[in-house]
This record gives sequence, C-alpha cells and structure tokens, in this order.
Amino acid sequence: MRMNTFWIVVLALGFLSGCAQMSPIVSNYSNEIRGADVSFIDPNNHNAVAKHYEDVAKEMKAKLEAQKEQLDEYERHNYYYGRKGQNFRSHTWANIRHLENSLKENLEEAAVHRKMAQDQQKQDVSQFKS
Repeated sequence: MRMNTFWIVVLALGFLSGCAQMSPIVSNYSNEIRGADVSFIDPNNHNAVAKHYEDVAKEMKAKLEAQKEQLDEYERHNYYYGRKGQNFRSHTWANIRHLENSLKENLEEAAVHRKMAQDQQKQDVSQFKS
C-alpha cells in the first residue's frame, strides 16, 4: 500500500513539474512604461540617461492621451459598452493613474540626472582651471 502511494505521489509531482512554466512571467506593458532597460547607456553619461528618461516620458504622455481619449469616448457613448462598461471605465482610470504616476517619476528622474550632469560639468571645469 505504501509503495502504491509513493508511486502516485512521484507520478503526480512529475506531471505537475512537466506542466510548470520555466520562464518568468513578465508584463510587456509594465516594461514599456518603465522604459525597459537602461543598461545600454553609460551610467556616467548623465545627459544621455536624462534624455532616455525624457524620451520614455514622451512615449508615456502619448499613451496617457490615448487612454484619456478612450475614457472620453466611453463617457460620450457609455451605452455602447453594456454591462462591461463599468469595468472598462475603472480599468481605463487605473491605467491613467498609473501612467500619470510613472510619467511624474520619469520626469523627476530626468531632472535628477540633468542636475548630476551639470554638477559633473562644473567639477570638470573646476579641475581644468586648477
């Protein structure tokens, strides 16, 4: 009896591990919003990093405008959406809030890197004069 239980457990675990997803689940939308990867930029080149964050912020601003247009379309013609309209509206509002927060964070990060680039430039000029 114990041997049968052992084999059933081993087979069940083998079956479940065979069905498991091996790669991590990554949301494409969140990667687009966060700007994906900054590793291709030299971390000491703060102007390039700031420009990257500003470019990401521009893309997010365009997505934000598209979401606001969708919400406006829903508000004007909510009867087209039927019962799922409330879900659509709340999901769009959530996307708008998320995009606004991410836009703000990217602009703040760009400002920080612009300031760091200015400080670095001042340091280079003062070293050159000495």
